[in-house]
Amino acid sequence: MEYILIDPRMRNVEKNTLKYLGYELVPIQRSNNVYPEISSHVDIFTTKIGDTLVVEKSQFEDLTFMLKKSEYNIVCGKEQIEMHYPDDIKYNVAIIGNYAVHNFKYTDKKVLKLLQEGGYELIDVEQGYTNCSIAVIDDTSVITTDKKIAERLRANNLSVLLLDYTPDIKLLDEHGRYSSMQGFIGGAIGKVDNNIIIFGDLEKIDRDGKIRKFITDRHLTIVEFNGLDVIDYGGILEV
Repeated sequence: MEYILIDPRMRNVEKNTLKYLGYELVPIQRSNNVYPEISSHVDIFTTKIGDTLVVEKSQFEDLTFMLKKSEYNIVCGKEQIEMHYPDDIKYNVAIIGNYAVHNFKYTDKKVLKLLQEGGYELIDVEQGYTNCSIAVIDDTSVITTDKKIAERLRANNLSVLLLDYTPDIKLLDEHGRYSSMQGFIGGAIGKVDNNIIIFGDLEKIDRDGKIRKFITDRHLTIVEFNGLDVIDYGGILEV
């Protein structure tokens, strides 16, 4: 059985598409330890390192039960996330091929240990919401709106599409309504096999067509939802 971790606030059309692709959906349970907009975001509570899934302490029991048939090694992180930055970013590490990108002063100790043991090259950046800020397209290619992150990744020979505008990406509050906060591109795009899932209509955030070209140039298929606003769900994670 193959699973995808999701924010349960995801729209039904998106859930049904992921099911059609052959996955069983596993929701992240809402937490009161962080503010509502990220309270069930996949990239806040989990980090996937190779075939190991590290889960934040408060979510570990539920996810272990729901993923009991998964072939992944599921381990509990050392630290629990808390309401205020930087205590909410401990698991928000971006994995790009053999690179791991984060503000490593704040990374969960179990995550950091596994990255070091796995031989990942660590790229330290100031931005703590690293995985939120980076849409990973393949093992060598990313999209971001963060100039400093782009500079660091390019210095490590990664291919980066840096957007010079702020795309209109929504966040949801605890009631599933639009928040006044701005969403991140990393949380609005997910990768499943050779499919790049856009959680909404790509045209709503692709001002000059560069995002579409960047993805299709890598021979990946774009799955999008015509007419829908683009929403940051904290991404998805295949396990």
